[in-house]
Amino acid sequence: MTQTLLPYRLGKAFGKSEKLINVNILAGLFGSGVFVSKYPLRANLYFTPLPLKGVPAQVVFTASKRKFKRAVDRNFIKRRLRELYRHYKMDLYGALDAKGKTLAIALMYTGSELPDYKSLEKSYKVLQQKILDVLEKNT
Repeated sequence: MTQTLLPYRLGKAFGKSEKLINVNILAGLFGSGVFVSKYPLRANLYFTPLPLKGVPAQVVFTASKRKFKRAVDRNFIKRRLRELYRHYKMDLYGALDAKGKTLAIALMYTGSELPDYKSLEKSYKVLQQKILDVLEKNT
């Protein structure tokens, strides 16, 4: 069953259609994508048509198993990253809609200790501005 209402137009929800699961897009994202970083975050960007129409960006979140052996720690970090993305995604979606582009994003946590929300939020704001700058240059 397809959705008739676009999930990102509902405000700050993070729906299933915004999660990146396509294997081919993931391969391109990690193979030939552009990356920007602001410690402790890194974002791989890949401008490509997405399989779902009406969704300007799909995203995947990662945390290193090498640095965080316990799954609860990795899940904690990914929950924080999802929350940050959900909270600040409308600026990115507006810019993508204005340019008529679609974007696949891999948002990775590269730090070696568990983050607190405030410092992660500060880094994410700078990272998102860098993403918007790449979007401007890529047009």
